[in-house]
Amino acid sequence: MLSPLKLPDFRKLWLGEVISLIGDRALLLALPYFLYQETGSTLATALLALSYYLPGLLFSSFAGVLADRWDRRRVLVATHLLQAALIGLLALAPLPGLMWIAYAVTFAELTISTLSTPVAGALLPTLVPGPQLMQANSALSLGMTSARLLGPVIGGALIAAAGIPGVVLFDAASFLLAALSFSRLRVAAPVPRPADPAGPTLLGTWRSMGQEWRSGLRVVRQRPVILTLMAVLSITSLGGTLIDPFYMPFLISIIHADAETIGRLSALGGLGAVLGSAAASWLGSRASTRALIGLGTLLVGLLMLRIYTLTTLPPLYVLVPLLGIPMIVSNVALSTMIQRATPEAFRGRVYGTLGTTNALVGVLATAAAGVIGPTIGIVPMLVTAASLTLLGGCVALAFLPSEADEADPHPQAASAQT
Repeated sequence: MLSPLKLPDFRKLWLGEVISLIGDRALLLALPYFLYQETGSTLATALLALSYYLPGLLFSSFAGVLADRWDRRRVLVATHLLQAALIGLLALAPLPGLMWIAYAVTFAELTISTLSTPVAGALLPTLVPGPQLMQANSALSLGMTSARLLGPVIGGALIAAAGIPGVVLFDAASFLLAALSFSRLRVAAPVPRPADPAGPTLLGTWRSMGQEWRSGLRVVRQRPVILTLMAVLSITSLGGTLIDPFYMPFLISIIHADAETIGRLSALGGLGAVLGSAAASWLGSRASTRALIGLGTLLVGLLMLRIYTLTTLPPLYVLVPLLGIPMIVSNVALSTMIQRATPEAFRGRVYGTLGTTNALVGVLATAAAGVIGPTIGIVPMLVTAASLTLLGGCVALAFLPSEADEADPHPQAASAQT
């Protein structure tokens, strides 16, 4: 699984992504905690959560166009430097007015990330040989999982020792270190694009970008494999987003778990994700990507269905880490198939479309959970989420072509540009 890390450029991308995520996760724990401590208002934390979703909904598609127009190494460096500067503003803000500044900074910082995210996803397949793409995604998944586990631990320790300014400075430093790692990448020049027929005017530039955005949508429409992957991802994301508001109430009200027990379950879930990254690397050369996506998603749905119909704690100690294994396997396989199925010149736009779709699903699911969740109840909502995951697995098995991994995307790319 770790063999792609021997490739210098992939190692630099991996290191930058992991470092910045550690800082993000530290602040993601500390900032809501601080706001709730200061205000005692769940509305304050809800508005912060809304600022996480809106940038992706508003800007991901547009950012995907830019990701295909600009030099991707420079974009990664510039965006992370800008994110460091923005996060640093929180350290300078007076504590009494920090809440509103936090909303603005979070929105602006995540708006910038709508550009860096598709750039990193589009860049990865150019840094590793094709046969190692599944292993590279598995190694990145392992790094991201480790960052998600380590970040909150650091965030909790820092907010206790140095308060919110200490966490903010740590996050800003993580962006600076990530930018340094990205600056050392050696990548090919950007994919050439047709000359702007409208000329170097502001109106002509916007018109040209609109044409490029539409050509990206045509690539999505003309490739059934990408449409199916988007459908699977949207369905499973809907189920995953529905879980978020009800998982903690389920553990507290149904399972009667205390804070220490919830912490243990979280650690076990992280262990399962680490094992899933290793399993994805091992299975990548032994099973078709279609099977890993479809069967893995079905297994996730079945495990979720079993977990959310429990009323006692002991089985969770086995089922929670077990859930992480097929979840990561299917996610890694899905990322790999998207990268293989998308032409190099259009990867940014496809990732941008995925980002917009996921953000829309997140907003709709959060709204639905708030409106109908209290009426339906905790367990029925979680069972609905599990059922949606099962549906996503069925869609993958029914509609993903078995030869998708070997499909040549370039003919479609050429037609999309006409």
